[in-house]
Amino acid sequence: MDHFIEYTMTALVFLSLLLLILSFFAKDKIKALEEQIDQLTMSFVQETYQLKKKLKVLEEELLMNDEDIMEIVRKKTLNDSVQLEREQVLSLYKRGLSYEQIAKETSLTTEEVRMILQQYLRGMN
Repeated sequence: MDHFIEYTMTALVFLSLLLLILSFFAKDKIKALEEQIDQLTMSFVQETYQLKKKLKVLEEELLMNDEDIMEIVRKKTLNDSVQLEREQVLSLYKRGLSYEQIAKETSLTTEEVRMILQQYLRGMN
């Protein structure tokens, strides 16, 4: 009977040591949940920041009066038409037309045609 108690005590000590060692290697589920919550919180904060930035831009656009909006549209249209003129002048130049012929085709002055082509030729060098 004494040996039985001795074996039982030894077995319990080994079992407790084994469980202690396993506890060090087992993942802490609460720690993993805390990390997931931290990641979700960071994602939420980042998304909130991005939304606030977009909202600020939209508010600024809404606060612009109609004259400001029309001025932006006019500038965009002007830039587009200038680019179109340049492309037309270059196309005609590449087809071999003279400055005077290009000026007649595009309703520009010969001097304007010359300036556009000088900018183009400088850009190539």
